[in-house]
Amino acid sequence: MENTFLINKCMLIPNEGSSLKEEYDITLGNPIIDYYESIESPSISMTITFIDIDQVIGRRGITGGEYIDVIVKIDDEDADDFKVMHDKQKMMLNSVRNMVTESNKQVATLEFVSVETIVNETARLNKKFTGNISQTVLDILTDDEKGIKTKKKVFGPKKEKLGETDVEEDRATNSYSFVGNLKRPFDTIQWLCPKGQSANDDFGFLFYETLDGYHFRSIKSLLEQDAITYQQTDSQGLSNKILQNNLNQSNDIGMNMRMGMYANRTIYVDIENQNTEVVDFKASEIKLNKPATLLTGIEDYPTRLMVRVDDVGVAQVGAAKTDVQPKSELAKYQNKSYIRNNLLFSQSLSISIPLNTTLRAGFALDIRLPLKQENGDATVDSYGNERSNDPSGRYLIAELRHLIGGGQSETQLKLIRDVFTVDKTGITDTGELIRADNRQYGNTWPAGSR
Repeated sequence: MENTFLINKCMLIPNEGSSLKEEYDITLGNPIIDYYESIESPSISMTITFIDIDQVIGRRGITGGEYIDVIVKIDDEDADDFKVMHDKQKMMLNSVRNMVTESNKQVATLEFVSVETIVNETARLNKKFTGNISQTVLDILTDDEKGIKTKKKVFGPKKEKLGETDVEEDRATNSYSFVGNLKRPFDTIQWLCPKGQSANDDFGFLFYETLDGYHFRSIKSLLEQDAITYQQTDSQGLSNKILQNNLNQSNDIGMNMRMGMYANRTIYVDIENQNTEVVDFKASEIKLNKPATLLTGIEDYPTRLMVRVDDVGVAQVGAAKTDVQPKSELAKYQNKSYIRNNLLFSQSLSISIPLNTTLRAGFALDIRLPLKQENGDATVDSYGNERSNDPSGRYLIAELRHLIGGGQSETQLKLIRDVFTVDKTGITDTGELIRADNRQYGNTWPAGSR
């Protein structure tokens, strides 16, 4: 059953110094809300398209900086109302675009982003950071002297409550010292993501924002979370159903080789001592639940070369060698994270589902798609639905979009998983879904790696 909804409130809130002097209600302008979050983005965003009945945009000269309050009432006792409030989520008008006139009506689109995104453009880190990586991230986000100064929750570095569930502390186990070098806070945190080591010698952290706050979470912790089941079915009255799906499996070997997905080489330049160190890394060295299945010989030669300046060269004068991560350790972390990230984005599935405002980017879903095998015999899962070996299975929500208004209400999701390490059998003898071998997902680092 699809949820019915009512946009109960959609109000522009003036900010200090903005041209808007009082709150303006745009609810009567039939607003269409497009809300977006992604594990690749440190900022949530939202666009609102509406009929500007009073010509508030042109007449009052709105140029940005205003806040937004949105309340969407969902007619479902099991669903949460969708709320974006200026005293909690703090989303600010970033731009006014696509102002058009249709049938003598002015239609405007307002783009909102997190207030912290605006702050990030003006903030610069000029201090030396030492100690645990997770604590450094927490300091950058919350410390009044070091960075963003957010009041939002930060999941990972400390224990926080997410709805009815406690999110346990999920900290990096290693420390890392560096100088801010006047970098933006968000750029610095994303730079730290592949340097973090989680429990059991696992690597890689994600940094992103959802409606609940900021997340600096290990991939390992996201893999171990409970999954929510969605299935494609014609049954009526089922809320957790897939309305539409599109499998996007892009396995371009040539492109993958150019990106160094199978084997890469990093050359570390030590400016202080004027020497270099070469570190090679292969995809088969990544042993998550099982090694990646690759073509024979494809790892014999590194197909992407990267040059990085050794962090010793940017350390403060007189810095102890213990303040700097050894090149061999740094290379292991970064190269492993780099290959792993590219592998984990090797398969994506786009689905549309009835509006579900409780979902977040970074949640795990168990997808059941009823597809027949080529021989005509159906494989049946524990729900009694016909399904093929692929593409059903466990995915991570990489991108989430809520579309509300204009006669529609749905949630669109981009799901990702690692096709190279997914179990190809998929089904046990009893018909139960095998989950252990396809719990691999990831983030994008370094920038431009995909």
